[in-house]
Amino acid sequence: MVTLLKRYWMLTALVAAALLMVIFAAIMPRKPEAGLDHARFPAIEKFGGIADRHDTVDVPDPDKHYRVIFDVVSESDDPRIINPGLMRVARAVNVFADAGVPLENLEFVAIIHGNATRSVVNSELYEKWFGLENPNVALVSALKKAGVQVAVCGQVLSHWKIADSEVNDDIAITPSALSTLAIYGNEGYAYERL
Repeated sequence: MVTLLKRYWMLTALVAAALLMVIFAAIMPRKPEAGLDHARFPAIEKFGGIADRHDTVDVPDPDKHYRVIFDVVSESDDPRIINPGLMRVARAVNVFADAGVPLENLEFVAIIHGNATRSVVNSELYEKWFGLENPNVALVSALKKAGVQVAVCGQVLSHWKIADSEVNDDIAITPSALSTLAIYGNEGYAYERL
């Protein structure tokens, strides 16, 4: 009889705990979903959308030139998802363009290495690896059209055994990301790690 009563109270406690979890889940505030409902694309269509902002601090000056080297090392775990670092480069272009900075006043360079390297291969190799076209090809093309120089570390290509011919034609190959970062750093480019 004691065992039956004990089981009854344990089952009641479990049901009550489950009910409380459901109630708390229903009333807890939720984090908004990622993305923008009304994204705008002032310079690069479909990539790096920006929100409408009316800030008065640190707004880019349309009369100045901006030089940035983007150190792109991040990659999505899902091969169907565009590289988040490259998407942030597109967002940077859109933010500056939205402030009225002409694209010719932006000297942006993206050097890709590390885990982001799979983003640079052509669609044929990407399809061999993942069974789908490389979703980064269109973004890299749009970045190039906006004046962004996109390059990949030659050392990492050798390490991953990726032939130069297997790299997206819109991406330049440098001897090393290390040397590229040093060269642009010595030329006064701001550094952004993505």
